[in-house]
Amino acid sequence: MVRTLLACAGLLLPMTGLLAQSTDSLTSRFRRIHETIRNQPCAQGQLVSNRAMNLFLSDKIGSYLTDYRSLSFYKNNVTVSAGDGTFSLNHNLFQPSGVDEPVRTFYVVGVKASIPAWLPAGLAAERGTNQLGVTVKKVWIARPRTRLADCFGKVLMDAKRASDVALLAEEIDKRKAAFATSLASVDYGSLTGTDHERVNQELYRRFYAQLTDEFSRRFAAQQYEELVSTRRYRRISTHWTSLSAYLPVVLQRFVVAGTLDRPAQPEKTYAAELTVSHTRFWESTQAGRLFLQLDAGVSLANSAQTYALERLSYDQYKRLGGIDTAGLVQRRVSTVYVGNFRTFLSPVVRLGLVYYPPESHIGLSATVEQYVGTYRALNGVLGIPIVLIDRQGAPAANFEFQLRYADCTHVVFPRQTMRDNLTVNLTIGVPFSRIIY
Repeated sequence: MVRTLLACAGLLLPMTGLLAQSTDSLTSRFRRIHETIRNQPCAQGQLVSNRAMNLFLSDKIGSYLTDYRSLSFYKNNVTVSAGDGTFSLNHNLFQPSGVDEPVRTFYVVGVKASIPAWLPAGLAAERGTNQLGVTVKKVWIARPRTRLADCFGKVLMDAKRASDVALLAEEIDKRKAAFATSLASVDYGSLTGTDHERVNQELYRRFYAQLTDEFSRRFAAQQYEELVSTRRYRRISTHWTSLSAYLPVVLQRFVVAGTLDRPAQPEKTYAAELTVSHTRFWESTQAGRLFLQLDAGVSLANSAQTYALERLSYDQYKRLGGIDTAGLVQRRVSTVYVGNFRTFLSPVVRLGLVYYPPESHIGLSATVEQYVGTYRALNGVLGIPIVLIDRQGAPAANFEFQLRYADCTHVVFPRQTMRDNLTVNLTIGVPFSRIIY
């Protein structure tokens, strides 16, 4: 028995020393981060660590989430557009490394599909049926810039951070001592056929990994909460560029008749998209929150999606004298397009603006998009974005009620009135899982 105790003590002593070195190293990291920020001049405006700023941007930028091209710092998000009849499910591939890594670039992959079954009959979403494909997005984010309200605010933030580091170090020491005591209480004599040293090393490794993750998150969260509650900044700004692509895995299918007296034929198209976006973001304590986005993209469009064909239900087609009613019944087709079907590249330039007043969860948005080439429509969108927050104040869901005005200049459909081109839309964006910080 005495030999067993001595052997266990011999195993625990080096492990205890190693544990002390590792936990001291964690505390030293926090102190180095604090000293780096404290030593920054007031003019540079750094108030919090990189991970704390990641949390800040996650909440502020996450207030607008409408489609797969939108930026989110959450690991996963889902978006729905009722007017387009589509939804997307997106997964962020960013993997943080280190105690205080800024988020600068990452990939997002996902799936985009049509949901016509969710929508009432007759909505324009039927023109985008049979969509199913993968989405890929690459994002590059610039370093945020902070303009302080005054230099005394930085002194207060530095003092609060120093206090937090001291309290965290004290708690880490207590956890370290409790863990060492728990290891000493293990009856290794009852663990037959095991390598005691290997067991200790594995228990230590897991304890330190969990301790590092927990306290690194707490250190960042404390700074973020202090920044948000005290608002010791005048303005925080950043910008990002993204390259987004939608690659269909299922071809879109339409049933098209050149004229009413010609048989209807199935048509297929590969509706791929490619978009380059650049967004400027400002968060001001006095002026509110502003997104300004410029997109340039190109898609493989077709005459059915761009409303160049006449869309008829089966009853309308039959009533107007269509000759292929038997074929439509045999193929169980409920919608047929009449006209000359063709596919073409459709470039577009889009300018969007989103604004939230200070302390408001309801904003205003406006978007203008100009298509060039075969389809030359100028479209406009006015929206009211609403962000719902959870108990911690983070965005839980995003809704935007939109009024869309297609072909504002009546170039594509000169005979249609303004009322004919007005439609309403609802978009929903829900982030979930953990934040990538």
